[in-house]
Amino acid sequence: MLGVGCSGSGRADTIWPPADFELAIEEVHVDDGAAFVARRFRAFADGLVAYGTASRAVVDAETGTALPVFERLSVYRLVPTCIRALARRIDRCGIRELDPIQGERSAVEGPSLVVLWQAFGRNHLITVRGRVHGAMAEVLAIVRAHMPEGENFGLPALAERPVVPVARGVPLPRTDAEGALEAHRRLLADRPEDAALLVDAFALACALDRRPAAEELLRRWRDATAEERRLRQMFPEDEPRLNGDLLERLLPPAR
Repeated sequence: MLGVGCSGSGRADTIWPPADFELAIEEVHVDDGAAFVARRFRAFADGLVAYGTASRAVVDAETGTALPVFERLSVYRLVPTCIRALARRIDRCGIRELDPIQGERSAVEGPSLVVLWQAFGRNHLITVRGRVHGAMAEVLAIVRAHMPEGENFGLPALAERPVVPVARGVPLPRTDAEGALEAHRRLLADRPEDAALLVDAFALACALDRRPAAEELLRRWRDATAEERRLRQMFPEDEPRLNGDLLERLLPPAR
């Protein structure tokens, strides 16, 4: 994992980023009514960034749920001034006050983005469709300036907007499922209860036909999400997308 610096980040207020800071952006495609995550950018308070794309998925035949296989991956760490500037600039765009639906509400074709902003104990979830403008377009431009060179989100017109990269030394993504699984294992050493990382590693292990590894990751996911799942039982109408039975069905055959 490389350390990455930013040009012109300078000094900044020390409250940024807060300890619970996370920014996650997923590019979602829909095929025959089934949603599939094709791209994900995640940045954390310590500067860690994980950027991956998926061209395939492991799919549950019973429900049609698809888990992306992020075998094309880039993992790097922004220096403190860089992650601080990223968080502050996006906050100054007013992301916490943006309407949860951005872009073209009538757009039904093409990919959409799901943006999660977490800071100071608050979460804000935004869905973006079609062409974007204003503050949301600025947020995406700021994020793109911290992504690997040549990478972009698949919304219309984003490629038309010039973006000057501010992060220096960002590694290009590599397509290597084995390497991506090992990278997820290293990430999980620092974030052992990160449910999203556990699911991503689980999908890679399933795609690689590594049943023992997938079983261990499933056990860890169950442990990490036990309290959340217990609370959800009190609100059965809020059914989670993933559950242990679904993930068990995705396990590779026993050898």
